[in-house]
This record gives sequence, structure tokens and C-alpha cells, in this order.
Amino acid sequence: MIEPSHLASGAAALINAPDHVRIRAIRSDRWVGFGRARRVLQYLDALCDHPPSTRPPGLAIYGHSGMGKTMLVEKFRRDHPPVVDRNTGSEAVPVLAITLTSRPTERRIYGQLLMALGASVNERATLMDLEIRTMLLLKNCNVRVLVFDEVHNLLAGNPREQRVILQLLRYLSNELKASLVCLGVMDARDAIAGDTQLSRRLDQIVLPRWKVDEEFHELVSAVLRSLPIKQPSALSSQGLRHLARMSDGVTARVFAILNELAIEAIRAGTERIADEDIESWKPALEKETVFA
Repeated sequence: MIEPSHLASGAAALINAPDHVRIRAIRSDRWVGFGRARRVLQYLDALCDHPPSTRPPGLAIYGHSGMGKTMLVEKFRRDHPPVVDRNTGSEAVPVLAITLTSRPTERRIYGQLLMALGASVNERATLMDLEIRTMLLLKNCNVRVLVFDEVHNLLAGNPREQRVILQLLRYLSNELKASLVCLGVMDARDAIAGDTQLSRRLDQIVLPRWKVDEEFHELVSAVLRSLPIKQPSALSSQGLRHLARMSDGVTARVFAILNELAIEAIRAGTERIADEDIESWKPALEKETVFA
């Protein structure tokens, strides 16, 4: 039996599983904790614990696509799941999240919020009917944090449409006395800046691309510990620099490269990732082109 002291508990539990089971686990979504992510989650947790307020604090998280914004929100939601009161049978939903569509409107947002609460949507309902029903359900569910992903999609509308949606977000926060969390690429800053009152109540966290430093080393180490391969993997400073360059400093690409190398290590029987594996790695499409 392999003694997987180099692995996190979830990966260690799989170390003696058949190869196909380990490969499937590597390809599956999984949470990997590292310093930057833990700090953001601590901030989000504090919002969830904040008492109702006429001017609730909020947060805007900006970063390039693939930097892990949505991953953080999914983890936040899992940490604060809906809770049913056994005495009354009512359900509390501390965190409610939706993704703004390519050109959001008031009707669409109310409809998305209703669907996120598991309620049906009457397409023939007036805007006022949708508003009244949505607000009633949100209050009954005691929503403490409203999360809006892909906020940069606001920019697809004209200035008037953008102002209407920003005012709606502020209205929801004020009426529910709940915190707002807005996520998007760097352009989302311009979208939110369209409402001064809203932008002032949102603290900002930027997720920059990774560079080769202690934080990046911590990220890579955490990912390696999450991969159920039998031998410890150790990358030198040169290997880390090469990985940062190939991934362009994007979190999702770091995961994808290391996942692919781990699968190759299982299939080849080497069961580890070394500097030479990083240096010889090529994207799958490039490999197919060479093969063709």
C-alpha cells in the first residue's frame, strides 16, 4: 500500500484506486485551497455574517477570465447552503447567485432570481408583478448575500440600460439590507462606476495574473497535493517559471496543465511530475496538429 504523505486527504483516499478512477477524479472539478483564495473567502464569509444594515458592505472581484472568480463563488455557496427550519418548514437561503446574461434587463434579472429560488416564472407577468413576487420570496428566504457574476455584460447595453440595472442592484441591496458581490473581468469596473453610490459601497479585490513568487509556489504546491499520483512531485524555480510562462499566469491554465501532466504520469507509470515534464508539455491541439 502506498503511504501518500505528500497528498491532501481527498487525493490520498484515491491513491490505491484503479488508474481510470484516479484519472476521472483529476478531470473532475475539485476545490483546492491556497492563500489568495482563502483570503477572498474570509472576506465573503464576513459579508454573510454581517447583520442587516441600511448600508450593507459589499465586494467587487475583478480579474481576467480563468482567474478563479466563479470557482470562489461556488465554494462560498457550498459553505453557506440553504437551511430548512424544522419547526416552520421555511427555507433560509443565505447566499443567492446568478450570472448576468449577455444584455441583462430588469425582467431577466427578476426571472433569474426567481429560478434560482426554485420558483416558476410567468412570462406574461408585468414587471411590477415580477418585482413584488421576487422581493417577497427574497425576504422570506432571508437572503444575506446576492452574487452577480459576469457583471461586465452590463456594457452590452446603452448608458441608460446600464444605469437601470445598476439602480436595480442597489435597490435589491437596500430593500433586503443584504450585501452585494459583483464579479467580472477588468471591464466590469467601468460598468459599476456608472453608479457612484453603488461603487462606493463595494470594496474591490483584483485577482492579478500569477507571477513566479511565493504565492505562485503555494498555488502549484496545493494543486500537486490534490493530484492522486503515487510519487511526490517537486518543481524547481526553473520549472515554476516555465509553468507560469506556459499558463500565461492564468489559474485555470495552471490547473489544466498540471491535470494533464498528472494523467500522463499515471498512464506512463512514472507517477510524478518533474521539470522535464513541464518543459516538454504541449497543448493537446498542438499535439494533434503534429500527429496529423
